[in-house]
Amino acid sequence: MSIKEIITATNENPVVILQKDELDILLACSTIIKEVDTCLADFIRIFKYNNDIFVQEISDKNEILLRKMNSIEDADKFVKERLDFYDRKWDGCGCKINYYE
Repeated sequence: MSIKEIITATNENPVVILQKDELDILLACSTIIKEVDTCLADFIRIFKYNNDIFVQEISDKNEILLRKMNSIEDADKFVKERLDFYDRKWDGCGCKINYYE
C-alpha cells in the first residue's frame, strides 16, 4: 500500500495490518513522538504524519498494527494501558489482549 492508501485504510478501519516495508516508509515520513520497548511485543510507537496521530504496535501474531488516534492524549492513554497490561502479564495474570479492537 502507498502512504495515501494506508491513511485511507486507517480512516475506514480501527486497525490496519502493515507490512514491514510499509511501516518503514510511513515512519520515514513521520515524526515519532514516543517509542517504548514493551519487552514482550517489540516497540509501541506514537507518531504524527501530517496532522494525524497514530499508534503502531506488534500483535501476538507478530503482525504490525496501526491505529489512527483522535489526539496525542488518546494515544498516550492507549499506550499507557498497553504498558500496564504488559506489566501485569509479567506478573503471570494470564490475561490476553484483543489487538484487533
